[in-house]
Amino acid sequence: MKKLILFASIMLAAVCAQAQLRVYENGSVAINTDETPVGDLSIGYAGNQFFHASMTGKNSCLYVRRYGTPTITNTWWRAIEANTTPISGSFNIGIRGCVTPSTVLGGGRAYGLWGQASNTTSGYNYGVFGSLLGAQNGAAIYGTVYADNGEDTGGRYAGYFKGDVKVTGSINGVLLTSGAAANAISAQTALAANAVSENSSVTDKLTQLVPVQYNLNVPAMIASTESDTATTVHTMSAIEIQHIQKPHYGLVASELREVLPELVYEGQNGELCINYIEMIPLLVESIKELKAEITTLQGGGNNGGAIMMSRAAYGTTSIEESTAVTIPMLKQNNPNPFTENTAIDYTLPETVQTANIYIYDMNGTQIQQIPLTERGESSVTVSGGMLSAGMYLYSLIADGKVIDTKRMILTK
Repeated sequence: MKKLILFASIMLAAVCAQAQLRVYENGSVAINTDETPVGDLSIGYAGNQFFHASMTGKNSCLYVRRYGTPTITNTWWRAIEANTTPISGSFNIGIRGCVTPSTVLGGGRAYGLWGQASNTTSGYNYGVFGSLLGAQNGAAIYGTVYADNGEDTGGRYAGYFKGDVKVTGSINGVLLTSGAAANAISAQTALAANAVSENSSVTDKLTQLVPVQYNLNVPAMIASTESDTATTVHTMSAIEIQHIQKPHYGLVASELREVLPELVYEGQNGELCINYIEMIPLLVESIKELKAEITTLQGGGNNGGAIMMSRAAYGTTSIEESTAVTIPMLKQNNPNPFTENTAIDYTLPETVQTANIYIYDMNGTQIQQIPLTERGESSVTVSGGMLSAGMYLYSLIADGKVIDTKRMILTK
């Protein structure tokens, strides 16, 4: 027994001398470092106080391999398993992969987390698997191009992406679009009094819808100190910038639900979304209905002959004299940009009861209302002295309907 103890002591001393292994009085172990470990096990340096085991090195630091045929089957086998008990008010991470050089290298490739899988049961090979459990909202996989630590998803999703998403293949599923923008520059138009019935034609239903134009709010730049080296600020991509700058067009989801409820979905947070893709077949059907009506008018009536109307039906007024304004229009202000005053031309038919031009700032706040009393082609003048320098939106609203929205720029 004494010989065995002596032999073990000699071997331990040899290992310690060869590998620079030190065991301290508090039980901490240090390997290949002269620094006092701050955790239970430190390899290559003193370690990190937040970790029981820490290691560093110039090459790959840790290699784990499970191989061979296990003695137990039909169970979960892991090369590495990380499990942490969440703490309220803290950032709780199971596994974190981080490849963030302090300067731009300009070469090589970086993978924060690389997962590969193959050759098991067909259909059940996952390179990366994310699962959202419990009753709380969130996402199984959250992806962002911003330097943030996540945001409230407002629901439960398999994937939640913040930023541009590019897919080189096809997308299978229901594609929904938000039915109301946060900064929509439009009037909440009511449906016509003679609302369509379930038996109405597709064309009758579609003509009840009122398209609206709106602009989006400019999101605040998101800064984060997640990196240990410096604070980073996300710069919007070219597509994101254009998405903010360009006007957008859509339908009011609450109105569409009154006419075509099958195209409107309600999200987990109560937000209404529109299935615009499935409106395409309805538009095709509407074109067929209109074509059938045109065919009837051209050759199906009047005993098979074309419907003709004599000049006497119009009286003796010339074409130029009988031309009347039937469509309201809003023109671009001139000059634009302007420094003092600018003119906004518009056209209103005599049938319009009430009409106004509304001016909004880029936050969607109405700052001016100009009543329009003239019909036909007319113009109003906007004084730059009443506004601060910047970009503005102006809309023509006639009888409660948004006719058009344009932008103007004031410089001083």
